[in-house]
Amino acid sequence: MNSSELLAGLENPPGGGLLVALSGGADSAVAAWAAATLRPGTARALHVHHGTEAADELAAAAEGIANSLGLAFEIVAVSVPSGASWEARARDARWDALFAKAEPADTVVTGHHRDDLAETTLGNLLRGAGAAGLAAMAIPRADIWRPLIEVGRDDVRAIAAELGLPFVDDPTNDDSAFTRNRLRHDVMPLLTEVAPQTAQSLARTARILAADDEVLEIAATAAAITEDAWGGFAVGAALVQTASRPVATRMVRRLLRAANPPYAGSSEDVATVLAVSAGTVAAGEVTGGLRIEREGPLLVLHRGPAPPAAPAELALPGTAQFGPLDVTAAVAARVLVRRTSLLDVAEVGVMVGLRSPTAGDRIEIAAGSKLVLDVLAEAGVPVRVRSAWPLVEAHGRIAAVAGIRSAPWARGQLGDAGTVELTVREMQR
Repeated sequence: MNSSELLAGLENPPGGGLLVALSGGADSAVAAWAAATLRPGTARALHVHHGTEAADELAAAAEGIANSLGLAFEIVAVSVPSGASWEARARDARWDALFAKAEPADTVVTGHHRDDLAETTLGNLLRGAGAAGLAAMAIPRADIWRPLIEVGRDDVRAIAAELGLPFVDDPTNDDSAFTRNRLRHDVMPLLTEVAPQTAQSLARTARILAADDEVLEIAATAAAITEDAWGGFAVGAALVQTASRPVATRMVRRLLRAANPPYAGSSEDVATVLAVSAGTVAAGEVTGGLRIEREGPLLVLHRGPAPPAAPAELALPGTAQFGPLDVTAAVAARVLVRRTSLLDVAEVGVMVGLRSPTAGDRIEIAAGSKLVLDVLAEAGVPVRVRSAWPLVEAHGRIAAVAGIRSAPWARGQLGDAGTVELTVREMQR
Protein backbone atom coordinates (compact mmCIF):
# COMPACT_ATOMS: atom_id res chain seq x y z
CA MET A 1 0.00 0.00 0.00
CA ASN A 2 1.19 3.52 -0.78
CA SER A 3 0.00 6.91 0.39
CA SER A 4 -2.44 7.39 -2.50
CA GLU A 5 -4.07 4.03 -1.82
CA LEU A 6 -4.33 4.87 1.88
CA LEU A 7 -6.12 8.15 1.17
CA ALA A 8 -8.45 6.50 -1.33
CA GLY A 9 -9.55 3.98 1.31
CA LEU A 10 -10.19 6.49 4.09
CA GLU A 11 -13.58 7.84 5.01
CA ASN A 12 -13.81 11.57 5.56
CA PRO A 13 -12.62 12.53 9.05
CA PRO A 14 -15.12 13.90 11.57
CA GLY A 15 -16.10 17.55 11.52
CA GLY A 16 -14.65 20.09 13.91
CA GLY A 17 -10.99 20.35 14.78
CA LEU A 18 -8.53 17.45 14.69
CA LEU A 19 -6.00 17.07 17.51
CA VAL A 20 -3.29 14.61 16.46
CA ALA A 21 -1.54 12.57 19.15
CA LEU A 22 1.95 12.90 17.65
CA SER A 23 4.47 10.64 19.35
CA GLY A 24 7.30 11.14 16.86
CA GLY A 25 7.03 7.58 15.54
CA ALA A 26 6.02 6.39 12.07
CA ASP A 27 2.43 5.52 12.98
CA SER A 28 1.44 8.90 14.40
CA ALA A 29 3.41 10.64 11.62
CA VAL A 30 1.27 9.00 8.93
CA ALA A 31 -1.92 9.70 10.92
CA ALA A 32 -0.86 13.36 11.16
CA TRP A 33 -0.23 13.45 7.41
CA ALA A 34 -3.68 11.99 6.73
CA ALA A 35 -5.32 14.57 9.01
CA ALA A 36 -3.39 17.47 7.46
CA THR A 37 -4.14 16.26 3.93
CA LEU A 38 -7.84 15.55 4.34
CA ARG A 39 -8.61 18.48 6.65
CA PRO A 40 -6.08 21.23 5.88
CA GLY A 41 -6.23 24.12 8.30
CA THR A 42 -8.28 22.29 10.96
CA ALA A 43 -5.65 19.92 12.38
CA ARG A 44 -3.01 20.56 15.03
CA ALA A 45 -0.59 18.26 16.85
CA LEU A 46 0.17 17.53 20.49
CA HIS A 47 3.17 15.59 21.80
CA VAL A 48 3.11 14.11 25.30
CA HIS A 49 6.60 14.16 26.84
CA HIS A 50 7.01 11.30 29.33
CA GLY A 51 10.47 12.22 30.59
CA THR A 52 12.02 8.92 29.50
CA GLU A 53 15.58 8.62 28.23
CA ALA A 54 14.51 9.01 24.61
CA ALA A 55 11.76 11.55 25.30
CA ASP A 56 13.67 14.58 24.02
CA GLU A 57 14.55 12.84 20.75
CA LEU A 58 10.93 11.81 20.25
CA ALA A 59 9.73 15.33 20.99
CA ALA A 60 12.17 16.76 18.45
CA ALA A 61 10.99 14.24 15.84
CA ALA A 62 7.34 15.09 16.56
CA GLU A 63 8.07 18.80 16.12
CA GLY A 64 9.88 18.09 12.86
CA ILE A 65 6.91 16.08 11.54
CA ALA A 66 4.47 18.82 12.54
CA ASN A 67 6.59 21.49 10.87
CA SER A 68 6.88 19.46 7.68
CA LEU A 69 3.09 19.15 7.54
CA GLY A 70 2.35 22.73 8.54
CA LEU A 71 0.63 21.74 11.78
CA ALA A 72 0.51 23.88 14.90
CA PHE A 73 2.47 21.98 17.54
CA GLU A 74 2.50 21.80 21.32
CA ILE A 75 4.35 19.69 23.89
CA VAL A 76 2.78 18.68 27.21
CA ALA A 77 4.99 17.10 29.87
CA VAL A 78 3.58 14.43 32.16
CA SER A 79 5.16 12.64 35.08
CA VAL A 80 4.80 8.86 35.30
CA PRO A 81 6.85 7.38 38.17
CA SER A 82 8.65 4.14 37.40
CA GLY A 83 7.26 0.92 38.78
CA ALA A 84 4.65 -1.71 38.09
CA SER A 85 2.18 -1.06 35.27
CA TRP A 86 4.21 1.89 33.96
CA GLU A 87 3.02 1.23 30.42
CA ALA A 88 -0.66 1.40 31.40
CA ARG A 89 -0.17 4.47 33.59
CA ALA A 90 1.75 6.25 30.82
CA ARG A 91 -1.05 5.46 28.38
CA ASP A 92 -3.64 6.87 30.78
CA ALA A 93 -1.52 9.99 31.25
CA ARG A 94 -1.37 10.48 27.47
CA TRP A 95 -5.13 10.22 27.11
CA ASP A 96 -5.69 12.61 30.01
CA ALA A 97 -3.30 15.15 28.45
CA LEU A 98 -4.90 14.84 25.03
CA PHE A 99 -8.46 15.30 26.19
CA ALA A 100 -7.42 18.14 28.51
CA LYS A 101 -6.11 20.01 25.46
CA ALA A 102 -8.94 19.06 23.10
CA GLU A 103 -11.61 21.66 22.42
CA PRO A 104 -15.27 20.55 22.81
CA ALA A 105 -15.67 20.08 19.04
CA ASP A 106 -12.29 18.38 18.55
CA THR A 107 -11.65 14.78 17.58
CA VAL A 108 -8.42 13.17 18.78
CA VAL A 109 -6.47 11.46 15.98
CA THR A 110 -4.24 8.49 16.79
CA GLY A 111 -1.88 6.32 14.76
CA HIS A 112 -3.26 2.97 15.92
CA HIS A 113 -3.07 0.43 13.10
CA ARG A 114 -4.29 -3.10 12.47
CA ASP A 115 -1.38 -4.76 14.29
CA ASP A 116 -2.04 -2.60 17.36
CA LEU A 117 -5.66 -3.77 17.26
CA ALA A 118 -4.60 -7.41 16.94
CA GLU A 119 -2.12 -7.15 19.83
CA THR A 120 -4.66 -5.43 22.05
CA THR A 121 -7.26 -8.09 21.31
CA LEU A 122 -4.74 -10.85 22.07
CA GLY A 123 -3.64 -9.19 25.31
CA ASN A 124 -7.22 -8.72 26.45
CA LEU A 125 -8.00 -12.32 25.58
CA LEU A 126 -5.18 -13.45 27.87
CA ARG A 127 -6.64 -11.48 30.80
CA GLY A 128 -10.12 -12.94 30.26
CA ALA A 129 -11.93 -9.97 28.73
CA GLY A 130 -15.46 -10.12 27.35
CA ALA A 131 -16.72 -8.93 23.99
CA ALA A 132 -16.08 -5.24 24.66
CA GLY A 133 -12.51 -5.87 25.79
CA LEU A 134 -11.79 -8.14 22.84
CA ALA A 135 -13.28 -5.62 20.43
CA ALA A 136 -10.95 -3.05 22.00
CA MET A 137 -10.23 -0.10 19.73
CA ALA A 138 -12.44 -1.54 16.98
CA ILE A 139 -15.38 -0.04 18.89
CA PRO A 140 -16.02 3.34 17.24
CA ARG A 141 -15.80 6.45 19.39
CA ALA A 142 -17.15 9.83 18.41
CA ASP A 143 -14.19 11.62 20.02
CA ILE A 144 -11.40 9.51 18.47
CA TRP A 145 -10.47 8.97 14.80
CA ARG A 146 -8.09 6.12 13.92
CA PRO A 147 -7.40 6.50 10.17
CA LEU A 148 -4.88 3.62 10.07
CA ILE A 149 -6.89 0.97 11.92
CA GLU A 150 -7.31 -1.13 8.73
CA VAL A 151 -3.63 -0.83 7.72
CA GLY A 152 -0.81 -3.15 8.79
CA ARG A 153 2.34 -1.94 10.58
CA ASP A 154 4.65 -2.66 7.64
CA ASP A 155 2.46 -0.67 5.25
CA VAL A 156 2.34 2.26 7.67
CA ARG A 157 6.13 2.36 7.94
CA ALA A 158 6.47 2.10 4.16
CA ILE A 159 4.13 5.08 3.71
CA ALA A 160 6.04 7.11 6.31
CA ALA A 161 9.28 6.42 4.40
CA GLU A 162 7.63 7.22 1.05
CA LEU A 163 6.45 10.59 2.37
CA GLY A 164 9.87 11.38 3.85
CA LEU A 165 8.43 12.06 7.30
CA PRO A 166 11.24 12.56 9.87
CA PHE A 167 10.07 9.95 12.38
CA VAL A 168 12.16 8.05 14.92
CA ASP A 169 11.53 4.75 16.70
CA ASP A 170 10.81 4.76 20.41
CA PRO A 171 13.32 2.42 22.10
CA THR A 172 10.79 1.51 24.78
CA ASN A 173 8.93 -0.43 22.07
CA ASP A 174 11.74 -3.02 22.28
CA ASP A 175 11.79 -3.30 26.07
CA SER A 176 10.77 -6.84 26.97
CA ALA A 177 9.75 -5.70 30.45
CA PHE A 178 6.47 -4.55 28.91
CA THR A 179 3.83 -7.19 28.21
CA ARG A 180 2.78 -5.47 24.99
CA ASN A 181 6.32 -5.80 23.61
CA ARG A 182 6.52 -9.49 24.54
CA LEU A 183 3.30 -10.08 22.63
CA ARG A 184 4.57 -8.06 19.66
CA HIS A 185 8.07 -9.51 19.40
CA ASP A 186 7.71 -13.04 20.82
CA VAL A 187 4.10 -14.27 20.76
CA MET A 188 2.76 -12.78 17.53
CA PRO A 189 5.64 -14.14 15.38
CA LEU A 190 5.04 -17.63 16.78
CA LEU A 191 1.33 -17.41 16.08
CA THR A 192 2.04 -16.12 12.59
CA GLU A 193 4.19 -19.18 11.91
CA VAL A 194 1.14 -21.33 12.69
CA ALA A 195 -1.39 -19.04 11.01
CA PRO A 196 0.13 -16.44 8.65
CA GLN A 197 -3.00 -14.28 8.82
CA THR A 198 -2.99 -14.04 12.63
CA ALA A 199 -2.97 -10.24 12.78
CA GLN A 200 -5.73 -9.94 10.19
CA SER A 201 -7.79 -12.66 11.88
CA LEU A 202 -7.52 -11.07 15.33
CA ALA A 203 -8.45 -7.69 13.88
CA ARG A 204 -11.43 -9.25 12.11
CA THR A 205 -12.53 -10.90 15.35
CA ALA A 206 -12.30 -7.53 17.08
CA ARG A 207 -14.51 -5.91 14.44
CA ILE A 208 -17.09 -8.72 14.67
CA LEU A 209 -17.22 -8.40 18.44
CA ALA A 210 -17.47 -4.62 18.16
CA ALA A 211 -20.65 -5.07 16.11
CA ASP A 212 -22.01 -7.55 18.68
CA ASP A 213 -21.11 -5.20 21.51
CA GLU A 214 -22.98 -2.35 19.83
CA VAL A 215 -26.20 -4.40 19.84
CA LEU A 216 -25.73 -5.36 23.50
CA GLU A 217 -24.97 -1.76 24.47
CA ILE A 218 -28.15 -0.58 22.79
CA ALA A 219 -30.11 -3.18 24.77
CA ALA A 220 -28.42 -2.00 27.97
CA THR A 221 -29.68 1.56 27.46
CA ALA A 222 -33.19 0.30 28.30
CA ALA A 223 -32.10 0.77 31.91
CA ALA A 224 -31.94 4.55 32.36
CA ILE A 225 -29.25 5.87 34.70
CA THR A 226 -30.43 8.74 36.89
CA GLU A 227 -28.56 11.01 39.28
CA ASP A 228 -30.20 12.37 42.42
CA ALA A 229 -29.61 15.62 44.25
CA TRP A 230 -27.06 14.06 46.60
CA GLY A 231 -24.82 12.53 43.94
CA GLY A 232 -26.32 9.04 43.96
CA PHE A 233 -26.55 7.20 40.63
CA ALA A 234 -29.42 4.76 40.22
CA VAL A 235 -30.78 2.12 37.87
CA GLY A 236 -33.89 -0.01 38.16
CA ALA A 237 -32.98 -3.20 40.01
CA ALA A 238 -35.68 -5.24 38.26
CA LEU A 239 -34.30 -4.30 34.84
CA VAL A 240 -30.88 -5.56 35.84
CA GLN A 241 -32.28 -8.72 37.44
CA THR A 242 -34.35 -9.74 34.42
CA ALA A 243 -31.84 -8.87 31.69
CA SER A 244 -29.60 -11.52 30.16
CA ARG A 245 -26.16 -11.66 31.75
CA PRO A 246 -24.37 -9.85 28.86
CA VAL A 247 -26.92 -7.04 28.91
CA ALA A 248 -27.06 -6.86 32.73
CA THR A 249 -23.28 -6.61 32.85
CA ARG A 250 -23.37 -3.64 30.47
CA MET A 251 -26.13 -1.99 32.50
CA VAL A 252 -23.90 -2.27 35.56
CA ARG A 253 -20.85 -0.95 33.71
CA ARG A 254 -22.87 2.04 32.51
CA LEU A 255 -23.86 2.70 36.13
CA LEU A 256 -20.25 2.39 37.32
CA ARG A 257 -19.03 4.69 34.56
CA ALA A 258 -21.69 7.31 35.32
CA ALA A 259 -20.74 7.41 38.99
CA ASN A 260 -16.97 7.34 38.47
CA PRO A 261 -16.16 8.43 34.90
CA PRO A 262 -14.54 7.17 32.80
CA TYR A 263 -13.97 3.98 34.82
CA ALA A 264 -16.36 1.19 33.84
CA GLY A 265 -15.53 -1.16 36.68
CA SER A 266 -13.54 -4.33 37.16
CA SER A 267 -15.14 -7.75 36.89
CA GLU A 268 -15.13 -7.83 40.71
CA ASP A 269 -17.05 -4.54 40.83
CA VAL A 270 -19.60 -5.83 38.35
CA ALA A 271 -20.04 -9.03 40.37
CA THR A 272 -20.58 -6.99 43.55
CA VAL A 273 -23.31 -4.87 41.95
CA LEU A 274 -25.01 -7.93 40.46
CA ALA A 275 -24.96 -9.64 43.87
CA VAL A 276 -26.68 -6.64 45.46
CA SER A 277 -29.20 -6.60 42.61
CA ALA A 278 -29.98 -10.28 43.17
CA GLY A 279 -30.30 -9.80 46.93
CA THR A 280 -27.38 -12.13 47.66
CA VAL A 281 -25.81 -9.36 49.74
CA ALA A 282 -27.41 -6.18 51.11
CA ALA A 283 -24.66 -3.79 50.05
CA GLY A 284 -21.08 -3.69 48.81
CA GLU A 285 -18.07 -1.49 48.12
CA VAL A 286 -16.66 -0.87 44.64
CA THR A 287 -13.69 0.97 43.20
CA GLY A 288 -13.58 4.71 43.73
CA GLY A 289 -14.90 4.77 47.29
CA LEU A 290 -18.43 4.01 46.10
CA ARG A 291 -21.08 1.99 47.89
CA ILE A 292 -23.79 0.00 46.10
CA GLU A 293 -27.08 -0.84 47.80
CA ARG A 294 -30.79 -1.23 47.18
CA GLU A 295 -33.07 1.72 47.82
CA GLY A 296 -36.57 0.41 47.20
CA PRO A 297 -36.81 -0.53 43.51
CA LEU A 298 -33.45 1.05 42.68
CA LEU A 299 -29.82 0.00 42.72
CA VAL A 300 -27.89 3.06 43.87
CA LEU A 301 -24.18 3.88 43.77
CA HIS A 302 -23.19 6.64 46.17
CA ARG A 303 -20.31 7.98 48.26
CA GLY A 304 -21.97 7.81 51.66
CA PRO A 305 -24.42 9.84 53.76
CA ALA A 306 -25.43 13.28 52.50
CA PRO A 307 -24.04 16.13 54.63
CA PRO A 308 -26.54 18.16 56.67
CA ALA A 309 -27.73 21.28 54.88
CA ALA A 310 -27.26 24.78 56.24
CA PRO A 311 -30.31 26.11 58.13
CA ALA A 312 -32.72 28.26 56.13
CA GLU A 313 -35.94 30.23 56.57
CA LEU A 314 -39.18 29.58 54.73
CA ALA A 315 -41.97 32.10 54.26
CA LEU A 316 -45.52 30.76 54.32
CA PRO A 317 -46.42 30.75 51.49
CA GLY A 318 -43.08 30.71 49.66
CA THR A 319 -40.12 28.63 48.53
CA ALA A 320 -36.70 28.16 50.15
CA GLN A 321 -33.56 26.36 49.05
CA PHE A 322 -32.40 23.72 51.49
CA GLY A 323 -29.19 22.10 50.28
CA PRO A 324 -30.02 20.64 46.85
CA LEU A 325 -33.78 20.76 47.57
CA ASP A 326 -36.54 23.27 47.02
CA VAL A 327 -39.04 23.35 49.89
CA THR A 328 -42.30 24.99 48.83
CA ALA A 329 -45.23 26.09 50.93
CA ALA A 330 -48.37 26.75 48.88
CA VAL A 331 -52.01 27.25 49.79
CA ALA A 332 -53.43 23.72 49.86
CA ALA A 333 -56.55 22.98 47.83
CA ARG A 334 -56.01 19.24 47.59
CA VAL A 335 -53.19 16.81 48.21
CA LEU A 336 -51.28 16.24 44.98
CA VAL A 337 -48.39 14.07 46.13
CA ARG A 338 -47.97 11.17 48.50
CA ARG A 339 -45.33 12.86 50.60
CA THR A 340 -47.03 15.95 51.95
CA SER A 341 -47.46 17.94 55.11
CA LEU A 342 -49.98 20.63 56.03
CA LEU A 343 -49.28 23.63 58.28
CA ASP A 344 -51.69 26.08 59.91
CA VAL A 345 -50.11 29.48 59.36
CA ALA A 346 -52.03 30.88 62.33
CA GLU A 347 -50.27 28.37 64.60
CA VAL A 348 -46.73 28.36 63.20
CA GLY A 349 -46.47 31.94 61.91
CA VAL A 350 -45.63 33.38 58.51
CA MET A 351 -41.93 32.48 58.77
CA VAL A 352 -40.53 29.11 59.87
CA GLY A 353 -37.06 27.62 60.10
CA LEU A 354 -35.62 24.70 58.17
CA ARG A 355 -32.84 22.50 59.53
CA SER A 356 -31.43 19.00 59.16
CA PRO A 357 -32.36 16.24 61.66
CA THR A 358 -30.16 15.10 64.51
CA ALA A 359 -30.14 11.62 66.03
CA GLY A 360 -32.50 12.36 68.94
CA ASP A 361 -35.05 14.57 67.20
CA ARG A 362 -38.67 13.62 67.84
CA ILE A 363 -41.88 14.91 66.29
CA GLU A 364 -45.11 14.99 68.26
CA ILE A 365 -47.83 12.57 67.17
CA ALA A 366 -51.39 11.97 68.41
CA ALA A 367 -50.15 9.91 71.33
CA GLY A 368 -46.72 11.04 72.44
CA SER A 369 -43.86 11.51 69.99
CA LYS A 370 -41.82 9.64 67.41
CA LEU A 371 -38.19 9.70 66.29
CA VAL A 372 -37.83 11.78 63.15
CA LEU A 373 -35.45 9.21 61.70
CA ASP A 374 -38.20 6.58 62.10
CA VAL A 375 -40.66 8.85 60.30
CA LEU A 376 -38.19 9.24 57.44
CA ALA A 377 -37.62 5.48 57.32
CA GLU A 378 -41.35 4.76 57.16
CA ALA A 379 -41.68 7.28 54.32
CA GLY A 380 -39.02 5.43 52.32
CA VAL A 381 -36.38 8.16 52.49
CA PRO A 382 -33.02 6.42 51.85
CA VAL A 383 -30.72 6.03 54.85
CA ARG A 384 -27.99 8.15 53.24
CA VAL A 385 -30.41 11.07 52.76
CA ARG A 386 -32.10 11.15 56.18
CA SER A 387 -29.45 13.34 57.80
CA ALA A 388 -30.06 15.99 55.13
CA TRP A 389 -33.88 16.03 55.01
CA PRO A 390 -35.56 19.33 55.96
CA LEU A 391 -37.33 19.67 59.30
CA VAL A 392 -39.66 22.62 59.91
CA GLU A 393 -39.29 24.46 63.23
CA ALA A 394 -41.66 27.01 64.72
CA HIS A 395 -41.61 28.46 68.24
CA GLY A 396 -38.72 26.16 69.13
CA ARG A 397 -40.68 23.00 68.26
CA ILE A 398 -40.61 20.61 65.31
CA ALA A 399 -43.70 21.46 63.31
CA ALA A 400 -43.19 19.08 60.41
CA VAL A 401 -40.96 16.69 58.58
CA ALA A 402 -41.18 18.60 55.31
CA GLY A 403 -43.30 16.92 52.68
CA ILE A 404 -43.99 13.91 54.91
CA ARG A 405 -45.70 14.60 58.24
CA SER A 406 -46.94 17.47 60.43
CA ALA A 407 -47.15 17.62 64.22
CA PRO A 408 -50.81 17.69 65.41
CA TRP A 409 -50.46 21.14 66.98
CA ALA A 410 -49.14 22.63 63.72
CA ARG A 411 -51.36 20.79 61.25
CA GLY A 412 -53.84 22.77 59.20
CA GLN A 413 -57.09 21.66 57.63
CA LEU A 414 -57.18 20.75 53.95
CA GLY A 415 -59.14 23.40 52.06
CA ASP A 416 -58.65 26.07 54.74
CA ALA A 417 -57.31 29.33 53.27
CA GLY A 418 -54.86 29.56 56.16
CA THR A 419 -53.34 26.14 55.49
CA VAL A 420 -50.26 25.59 53.35
CA GLU A 421 -49.01 22.35 51.88
CA LEU A 422 -45.28 21.61 52.05
CA THR A 423 -43.65 19.86 49.12
CA VAL A 424 -40.01 18.90 48.66
CA ARG A 425 -38.43 18.63 45.25
CA GLU A 426 -34.91 18.39 43.92
CA MET A 427 -33.72 21.69 42.49
CA GLN A 428 -33.68 21.96 38.71
CA ARG A 429 -30.17 21.41 37.33
